[in-house]
Amino acid sequence: MDLKNRTVLVTGAGVRLGQAIAVSLGQQGMKVALHYHQSMEGAKETLDLMGGDIQQHGCFQADLRQVSKIELLIQHIEEKLGQIDVLINNAADFFPTPLGEVSESEWDHLISLNLKAPFFLSQLVGTSMLKQGQGKIVNIVDVAAERPWPQFLPYCASKAGLVSLTKGLAKALAPAVQVNAVAPGIIDTPMFDHFGEKKAATMTAIGKGMPLGRVGLPDEVAEAIMLSMTNNYMTGVVIDIDGGALLA
Repeated sequence: MDLKNRTVLVTGAGVRLGQAIAVSLGQQGMKVALHYHQSMEGAKETLDLMGGDIQQHGCFQADLRQVSKIELLIQHIEEKLGQIDVLINNAADFFPTPLGEVSESEWDHLISLNLKAPFFLSQLVGTSMLKQGQGKIVNIVDVAAERPWPQFLPYCASKAGLVSLTKGLAKALAPAVQVNAVAPGIIDTPMFDHFGEKKAATMTAIGKGMPLGRVGLPDEVAEAIMLSMTNNYMTGVVIDIDGGALLA
């Protein structure tokens, strides 16, 4: 797919990895719909970082846990930027949920945002892509879907479900629409800023445990997404960007 002037929706584009993805796609000449929930300032910052003609992009607020809000989001994007050619399901939440302490509301929140939302986004956008005769969907999963962390089981379950959804959508939307997933490992993003002055040393220490000897960079995840978008003979694939962590 030629990406220039195509419309891409990046969910969760105001923070962390989503911001890096959106900036990278904007620099490729795409029209970027920047979704955010509460990070309005972050979305505006993403818009500024993209540079170029900011008029061809837009910031769109929505609580993706509600299907009615997803429907309105798609409607507003199409009104401003046209039909969506590429969907990047990136928005997710992540926090410790020790076994024995998980509440029903925490479970519902993580499954709703991390799995339910990508499904309904893909259902709405994917069926529209079928009518167009082409499209790309990229789901951001996690290596924890394959190797779950005991302190984050609901999160891991949501990402494992998204891997399964990726493969199912790849079949359901074939051959016109290709659906793939990118599974980042430990990536150096602001998510680790809470380490403060110890962040650099912490990232170095974590990286030493990887076969490649370092943690990943947001741009390296964006490169894998670019591959998913530009390769037309790949679908139902999960690309691990983890420095070989799953080999350890």
